[in-house]
Amino acid sequence: MSQDLNALNREAVAAAKHYMGQVSWLTVVLTIFVLLAYCANLALFASGVLNPWIATGIMGALTHMSYTPLHEAVHGNISGKNDQLRWLNAACGYLMAPLIANPYSSHHLEHFTHHRFTNQPGKDPDYIVRGMREGLLGVLVTLFRFFWLQNTFFVIEHWRNAAVKDRAIYCAEVSFSLGWRVAFLALVTTPGAGWVILFGYFLGGLFSTYWFAYRPHAPYKDSARYRNTNSLVMPAWMKPVGWFWLGQHLHSIHHLFPRVPFYHYHALHREIEPILRAQGTPIVGIFTREPVPAGQRD
Repeated sequence: MSQDLNALNREAVAAAKHYMGQVSWLTVVLTIFVLLAYCANLALFASGVLNPWIATGIMGALTHMSYTPLHEAVHGNISGKNDQLRWLNAACGYLMAPLIANPYSSHHLEHFTHHRFTNQPGKDPDYIVRGMREGLLGVLVTLFRFFWLQNTFFVIEHWRNAAVKDRAIYCAEVSFSLGWRVAFLALVTTPGAGWVILFGYFLGGLFSTYWFAYRPHAPYKDSARYRNTNSLVMPAWMKPVGWFWLGQHLHSIHHLFPRVPFYHYHALHREIEPILRAQGTPIVGIFTREPVPAGQRD
């Protein structure tokens, strides 16, 4: 049986390789779109064109969307195998990090630790997100703990042995991330500015943390490859929401093959779905959390 599963794994790896290595220009376009839309949203709000409620909703959506390019940059998926364009990873990462308030220079340390020890208590830093299952209070407390973790992991785990350059870059990122928000609140007198900046960020961070970190790994009981992350299958009517989700509900594909860009998750998932099922990958309804029959589209 193990030999059969090993053969299936090799087949899945071979399939995944077809989706790796190309320069991810789509992610570059997404980065530019999010950055321009984010700045335009703030400018239109500050000038009184957008009311606070609309600006807050847009801020939340763009905050969520900013994490995907940062995530892709951390994994080196933007440059692919083109070493001459590796700077694109840093460019997109540094541009998106201040929007999601997660330092690019240090996020790879925390995120790779999460990949290495997925769902392992005491080792996986993202394991604290499990606290979101403890009701509304648990969601709120966990969210702020997770925000704090993302910004302090470097200091707690790596500061002592880090080079001066790495410390300086990290400090500069955190300072800029906080500084532009303080400056905006100090300079913009439009009513609701604090609500847009703070609650808009909160909404985006909540959506990303719950749907990108918590639900794909719940119930946090298995750390084995193929079984430590879920594929969350949406009903057909949610397809437009799936586009906004940027494919992250198929998080099992990312944990299995981190070098596959996000916009290939659907295609690869469909191609290797029988292998995923044979390997025991949880393929469940996004709301019901119940197993989904084979052949139901993701």
